[in-house]
Amino acid sequence: MSRFLLSLFATIAIYSNSLAQITPPGLGKVHTASWFALGLKQKLNQEETTTSTTFIGVGRISDPDDYNLVKKPSIYVLNEEIAHRFKKNWEYSFALSYRWQNQYKETEPYHLDTPEVRKEIRYYNRFSYLKKFEKIDFSLTIRPELRFFFDPNFDSAEEKFQFRSRLSGKMAFSINQLKTQKIITTVEFLGAISKTQDWSEFEYKETRLCLYYSLAIPKQKITFNLGYMNNIIGKSKSKDAHYLAFDVIINNFFHT
Repeated sequence: MSRFLLSLFATIAIYSNSLAQITPPGLGKVHTASWFALGLKQKLNQEETTTSTTFIGVGRISDPDDYNLVKKPSIYVLNEEIAHRFKKNWEYSFALSYRWQNQYKETEPYHLDTPEVRKEIRYYNRFSYLKKFEKIDFSLTIRPELRFFFDPNFDSAEEKFQFRSRLSGKMAFSINQLKTQKIITTVEFLGAISKTQDWSEFEYKETRLCLYYSLAIPKQKITFNLGYMNNIIGKSKSKDAHYLAFDVIINNFFHT
């Protein structure tokens, strides 16, 4: 455990910023999972301090006893985020997200559960400290979230509401002179308090570790990101999931 915690803090120490990739959402206690997202990132003012990022994403999962990470559909996401750089090293954002997630039984043959779907409407903010070095971008972010859960017909789900907090660090290393290729590392800690009939206690939920390769093609205004995420659920390292992620971001499509 001490070695694991040391590695986490070391990752934070070399962390970077800027929303260069669309990391996968946590999909619960799965074995392996895959994630694809298509995003549009647009500058909204001449000073280039305000940006909009819109994306749609699709996630698929394996059964608990195999490694087929595209076997079953899991989640569909529509997300919109507006960010404002109000100081040289400070940025805040607000976002709204709609999510549709299939629910599967935990026993063989792992068919859809009842209810089959959980819908979610999520509102969140980010507060980030950003720092640029010659070849490294660094960020440290706090992200509070309000999550509202619904059954398929939009009645309140058993878990009606959740307040979740994230603390994350991120670091991007440029690996060529044009800075169009980057290696990105991230680490994120999550804690939450939920309401069913009564409120739960605030508790640690999971840790997410990511490693990405990012390739920007400026003339085509496109960025490609290919990465891996290890999602560690709870305090036991044995409960983790492995994600393969790929996303495409179109940059400033409405600017010449």
